[in-house]
Amino acid sequence: MKDLIIELRKINDLTQASLAAQMGISRQTLIHIEKGTREISLSELKKFSEIFDIPTEIILDEEFSVSTKASFQKFSQKTFQKFHNLVLQCIKYGAASDGKITKTKLAKLVYLCDFASYYNFLKPISGLEYKKLAQGPVAIQFFDIIDNDESICIEIKGKAIMVSLNEAPQNSLLNSEEQKIIKKICNKWKNANTQEIVEFTHKQTPWKICRDGEAIPYTLINSEAPENVY
Repeated sequence: MKDLIIELRKINDLTQASLAAQMGISRQTLIHIEKGTREISLSELKKFSEIFDIPTEIILDEEFSVSTKASFQKFSQKTFQKFHNLVLQCIKYGAASDGKITKTKLAKLVYLCDFASYYNFLKPISGLEYKKLAQGPVAIQFFDIIDNDESICIEIKGKAIMVSLNEAPQNSLLNSEEQKIIKKICNKWKNANTQEIVEFTHKQTPWKICRDGEAIPYTLINSEAPENVY
C-alpha cells in the first residue's frame, strides 16, 4: 500500500508536505507511512480515500497499482462506467410493469447488487464507496447519474421520484456472473414496495454498525447469513 500512496501522490503532483496537510498529519508521519515504518490508521486511510476518490477496498488491494496518470484515469473511468451500467440494469430489471421505479428503491437495488457480488466473489461490481444516508446505503455517484444522465427519465409522482429508461442499457462492461446477480436481486424485489427494501437494508450489519454519513466497508456484508445478503 505504501507504494500506491507514493505513486498517487506523485502522479497528482503533490509534495509530501501538501498531502500531509490535506490528510491532517505531519510531513514526518507521512514519510514514515511511505517508508513502511508506520502503519496508516483507519482515519488516515479514509482521508486518503477521500482525497484521491478511491474506495478503501481498492487501496488495500495489494494487486492494484498505479504507474501512470493515464492508467489511474482509466481505472476511475472504468469503475464509473461499470457503476453506471449497474444503475441502468437495475432500472431495466427492477422496475414495475410500467417501466418505472422509485429513486430510493433503485438506490437500494444497486447497493444490494454491489455488496452481494462482494459476498459471493470478494469483488464488488463497481467498487465505488457507499455511505450511510437517511434512506439507506448509497454511492454518491448515484445522484450524479440520476440527475444528469440523458438515458434516464425522471418523473415526480406525489412525494416519490420515479425513474425510468429512455434507452436500453448495454451489457458489455458486466460479466455473466454480475448480470446474473443483478437479475436475481431485481426479480426478488421487483414487486416489493420501497419501504420494504429500505427496512431490509436497515436490518443488515453494514447499516447497523456504521455511523450516519460514514463510508460502509464491503467486508461488513460477510457477517450476514446468506438469506440476509439480499
